[in-house]
Amino acid sequence: MKYCSSCKKLYNGENKVCTECNKKYKEIKDINEPVLLCVVGGVERSMICGALSDAQIPYVEKQYGKLGVTNETVTGYDAKLLNIAIEVPYSAIPKAYGVLKSVGLDSESVEDVIEVVEKDVDDYKKKLSNQEETTMSSAKRTTVKVLSLIAFLILIALVVLGTDYVMQLLKDLFENLLGG
Repeated sequence: MKYCSSCKKLYNGENKVCTECNKKYKEIKDINEPVLLCVVGGVERSMICGALSDAQIPYVEKQYGKLGVTNETVTGYDAKLLNIAIEVPYSAIPKAYGVLKSVGLDSESVEDVIEVVEKDVDDYKKKLSNQEETTMSSAKRTTVKVLSLIAFLILIALVVLGTDYVMQLLKDLFENLLGG
């Protein structure tokens, strides 16, 4: 799956540059990369943010696009709250899209990539679990633990013996100074 690193839009096609900001698309390598879920404002923003919080989906709100010259006096709305981009982790897109549908909103930019996102996340999790399994077998792990314990005990013995040796040197030194 590709995304725009500038506007965070997901894209699953042949284009190499974003249609919104003309930046090159990048491949998503981390399933926790924040990507655009939707751009909303006003009541919809409050509903979506509340529903995302209830679903325990992490999200970030950012100003989307330019503010322009309108202000609260002219429009009746705070211009800073009109075009808010809500970003969620890439792996949370399917669940977050379900939240959008539950509050009566759809995001056409997300709907057509849900299956690809789910497949990518499953593939990433399988790859991660395979890496964990192949890194060290239980026999190797036990061997490493036993060898580490032996090395630790040797280290303790060396510290004790070294301390005894230093104490003996100090004792001899003081006996020579006081007795001699």
